[in-house]
Amino acid sequence: MVDSKVGWNDGVLVVSLLYMCIDIQYEWDGFASCRRPIHKWLLLSYGLVVMSRLVHIAGALMSHNDSEFMLNLRQKSAIVRLLLSMMWLVILPAFTIWSMVGSAWVWEVMNHTPQCLPGGAHFWFLIVWQALSYLWIIVHCGLGIMAWYLERRLLRAEGDLRQLEDQDLLSRWGQVSRLQSYTSVPGLGDREGGLKAKEIAALPGLMVVDSPMAMEDCPICLTELCAGESARKLSLCGHTFHRSCIDLWLFRRADCPLCKTEVKTCDKVETRDKSAEESSWNV
Repeated sequence: MVDSKVGWNDGVLVVSLLYMCIDIQYEWDGFASCRRPIHKWLLLSYGLVVMSRLVHIAGALMSHNDSEFMLNLRQKSAIVRLLLSMMWLVILPAFTIWSMVGSAWVWEVMNHTPQCLPGGAHFWFLIVWQALSYLWIIVHCGLGIMAWYLERRLLRAEGDLRQLEDQDLLSRWGQVSRLQSYTSVPGLGDREGGLKAKEIAALPGLMVVDSPMAMEDCPICLTELCAGESARKLSLCGHTFHRSCIDLWLFRRADCPLCKTEVKTCDKVETRDKSAEESSWNV
């Protein structure tokens, strides 16, 4: 649910802009002598900002997460996807172009018809509005870059998961390579130390269970390790799991789910050994 404070701020903003739209209507004829229709530019600018906030509020309410609406490009609801497309493909480009047009018009009016503004209107207000408009554009462009970055990381994560997906994993966990959003992979930004698919595949300890392991269950899926099943034994701590279970775990966290011992790849082990060897030589 959208935070009440954010909703209050949005309400004040929308009401203020609607009031200024009405005020421009009353002063419409006063702008007639201006070299460019500054009043039309202001009116449409206000309208675009109001539209953007209404779309954002509606999208945040329907997605049940205010922060996810602009950043998650994989919305489940068709209506939310439509609102998101309207924000990124219609409102933001239109407002950017219109702000650039407004800058040119304000410059012309200031140089050719500086006395055309109706009583009470000042050029400093137009300049401040321009600055706020470009700040709005910069912020939303930053959000767009972040959304693109998260989507790219999500695609990479899906590629790694597809490498892990085989018949055993699909039968036990289903399709895991189709992620709903960037929040589907905890710590996607830094992967929380999780291993890549090629690093998991290079780990030692892969084995096929030749007989039931003394009624031992896989600690992840809590089912018995049966004869003929593929398993993986972690070399540092000795705990054994179904291969598909531990591989999926290691994709998210590079530690044993039981004792939290760090799972190291061959590269990490070699680096640690080299460091130890160099330290001994220095001594």
